[in-house]
Amino acid sequence: MKLEGKVALITGSTRGIGNEVARCFLQEGAKVAICGSKEENAIRAMQKIKEDFSISDDKVLAIGVDLKNTESIRDMVEKVINTWGKIDILVNNAGITSNRSLLESSDEEIYEMFEINLFSVLKTTREVVKYMKDTGGSIINTSSMVGIYGGKNQVAYASSKFAVNGVTKSLAKELGMYQIRVNAVAPGVVATDMMKDTVNENMKQMLLNMTPLQKMAEPKDLAGAYLYLASEDASFTTGTIIQVDGGLVM
Repeated sequence: MKLEGKVALITGSTRGIGNEVARCFLQEGAKVAICGSKEENAIRAMQKIKEDFSISDDKVLAIGVDLKNTESIRDMVEKVINTWGKIDILVNNAGITSNRSLLESSDEEIYEMFEINLFSVLKTTREVVKYMKDTGGSIINTSSMVGIYGGKNQVAYASSKFAVNGVTKSLAKELGMYQIRVNAVAPGVVATDMMKDTVNENMKQMLLNMTPLQKMAEPKDLAGAYLYLASEDASFTTGTIIQVDGGLVM
């Protein structure tokens, strides 16, 4: 098992990509904190995983967190530390998206986009690194294909993901002295609830036509990239943004 004895904290892991990453990590021997915006959703996701894989109670933890609130983020991290004593892997996966032009976007919508997609990444990483700097570890941020080449009517979302890429590269340089690796995964078109809520059928078909593999990814298709970055297989990989997009962005 690639992650035997490791402890992972994964934000936005009650569904979608984050949930598949949690499942993958648990199957590879890690202890995993499943975190969501509502505690009941985190508990529900935890129970489903325990049923599906016969995971013991000491291997998985459910946490509700308000990623707009610094104290809530701090409480989340401290709960993991108090339970397992360390955090070896942090996956900053929680995020929101939108499909609005700049002229249609309100101040509140823009601020919320950056609060969740960028500021929570900085705050969560800051709290985790307080402990991780003593042991080393891996931090993995979820970026996006639009964080590489932009997206029409997605200026706030794309900007937040461009910023995540900058955070990834900057922190790789800053935290390497602690043997902390910082990388990101940039998904393409993935069949998640968030995608279904924001991408209409015409846009989806256009993206599929532009994708060499001619299909949409399922969340489980992304999990292997996160596993690689979390494991010792990536022991000399840092500051990298891995595109998992079926060849959409080349």
